[in-house]
Amino acid sequence: MSLQECLASRKDCSGEGRPLPMTEVLDICNSTHQAAPSKSLFIVLPDSSDYKGGIYMYNNKEFILITDKEKTRYSMELYPELIWKESIELKELIRLGLIWQYLSLKVGSIGLGVSQRARAPKKINKLLNSVTKQNYIFIYSVAVRDRDRKALVEDPSEFLKKELEEGIYLLDTPDCYKNRAIYENRYHGVPLDAAIFNQIEKKSPKPSSIHELSQLLWACQGETDHTTHGNRDVLEKNGYGRVHATGCAGYAVYPILIVNNIADLPKGAYFYNPIGFSGLNRWIRLHDRLNYDHFLQKFTSKNSKAEIEKEFGINFSNYIILLCIDRKKPCSGFTHSKIGKLFMNTKYWAEVEAGMALAGLQLQANALGLQWQKLILSNPDDPKLRRLFNLDSAEHTINKMASNLVNLSKNENLSLKGHLVPTVLFFLK
Repeated sequence: MSLQECLASRKDCSGEGRPLPMTEVLDICNSTHQAAPSKSLFIVLPDSSDYKGGIYMYNNKEFILITDKEKTRYSMELYPELIWKESIELKELIRLGLIWQYLSLKVGSIGLGVSQRARAPKKINKLLNSVTKQNYIFIYSVAVRDRDRKALVEDPSEFLKKELEEGIYLLDTPDCYKNRAIYENRYHGVPLDAAIFNQIEKKSPKPSSIHELSQLLWACQGETDHTTHGNRDVLEKNGYGRVHATGCAGYAVYPILIVNNIADLPKGAYFYNPIGFSGLNRWIRLHDRLNYDHFLQKFTSKNSKAEIEKEFGINFSNYIILLCIDRKKPCSGFTHSKIGKLFMNTKYWAEVEAGMALAGLQLQANALGLQWQKLILSNPDDPKLRRLFNLDSAEHTINKMASNLVNLSKNENLSLKGHLVPTVLFFLK
């Protein structure tokens, strides 16, 4: 499958597990390991005719059995290496999200699915540390399972008709959706493995076009599928949502775009709205032309380019994407219930989700053949960053937009619950 097909069909799954051939296990591990080549992965497998069930360690050179005292009832479980510290660094949490998204897309490409669970696998932690005499800590768990969600189904709802207001700029349709290609099995994009292993010839970005930027932002934080729109509860119950996992549909990541020179976008700062005008991300008709409903909204004419370059010692010519998080957002509805308080741990989830969004940016940039750089911020809570990125203005505009969307009662979770916290800068060379 292509990268965009995997993004468009990514769903959290709750099916059963089945043992995979060792060749498939190694293929999944190899592609997932690309997200963090310097770190080990711990894999929990069931008993199989190919191998003994247990906890294995994979580091691209070896795949060794650590212990057979713990097995899984799923196809496999994956835990990225993480050493216990009093406070886990942002770069480590971003790395977890990168690894999980690479895993999610890879297993989706072979017809399986994943489920992320926001609770610590205490038994795995205790057993592995007892055997290895190390101090690993796994804060969440992720399992590979059979896919139990329906295939992509086109939304039959009436198209919205809109006129763009000042400061709003509609983005291009994701390539896989153009001319209904993905619904008719006619889309042939860049293979996922080519994007993961970065096997595409590099080229310079095109500042005269907004196409590449549109594809990047959708792969970072866009939505999947278009059926059951008009009822977000049904949408999420059936496994549809973002191109990456969210904490019980908390939607904690907010991409900010700082523009210097690209197409017809005036200089300034914008936030990406992945859910469109309806709050449910359906297609819209604009000037008698059908468009995918995602857009940029300008919140300030200041682009702070010189200050950003000086602060971080970088250079960017066209634009830079800043991933912000709302730490109060993930699992915001579920954690108020008794079940949520018992099983869900929301600490760090927003940071991990930012890593998943960053994975989409990296992989889509690879698929487009673009050279890119990323910078994980070492002190995201520094007050001067709020001023540098004009985050007060961004928050005001985001919340105002959320209050003006269609289907407001079903989309209260679109507004911020806390403050925007900057985490990662992503830009093209």
